[in-house]
Amino acid sequence: MYEQGKRRPLIGICSRPGEDDHDLSYINSHYAKAVQDAGGIPVALPYGFEAASIAHEIMERIDGLLLTGGGDVSEEGFGGNNYAEGCVARISFLSVDRDVFEWAAVRACWDMNKPCLGICRGMQVMNVSYGGKLLRDIAETHPDSTINHWQPKPWNVPTHSVRIEPTSWLAQILGGLEFEVNSMHHQAIAQPSPQARIVAWAPDATPEAIEFDSKRFFIGVQWHPEQLGTMPQLFEAFVDAAR
Repeated sequence: MYEQGKRRPLIGICSRPGEDDHDLSYINSHYAKAVQDAGGIPVALPYGFEAASIAHEIMERIDGLLLTGGGDVSEEGFGGNNYAEGCVARISFLSVDRDVFEWAAVRACWDMNKPCLGICRGMQVMNVSYGGKLLRDIAETHPDSTINHWQPKPWNVPTHSVRIEPTSWLAQILGGLEFEVNSMHHQAIAQPSPQARIVAWAPDATPEAIEFDSKRFFIGVQWHPEQLGTMPQLFEAFVDAAR
């Protein structure tokens, strides 16, 4: 919980194009509320090639980067070669404009050693930005899984458990090793970035969180804590690192 008198850092939140009108861009209000409740000032970021060209300057002016959920990573984004061999499932809701900015932003964030939190697609962006690979669809490698990773329940309702690595920062931040989470994704990490380690798993072994140990706060989670509302300590730790 935010304490009065503490400096409120600026947290840049990656925006996404409107699915029906690409002239619109927006952020989900749940991200902004989670950042504000944790003591940060949420700032919506632009996307596109022009924004990518000044990503370093943008990152100089904010204190932390929040990579948000949304559509699939495009094949040509993030340097290409983003998907594991043999995956052929259809990908959708693509935005090269978004990809090019987020690649530039996350790399600028890395270079400046500024805190970065990735949520759902955001975790996948962190992974492919540094040489990791994705599954185009979980069903291609987990056809017998009893877990529905795109839950029919409301997004604030947990749908499966995750097991967290005891030595991880995430375990220390959340104060436990097993939690119930929500799930709104069909893609997943196939191969972690050489810079990252997987630190949480669903019961069907789907990777649910990654950390980059060489950085002071570079963490991605596959679930949506901003929708659950049960993990304020994750956003507090992120905002504290940005402060």
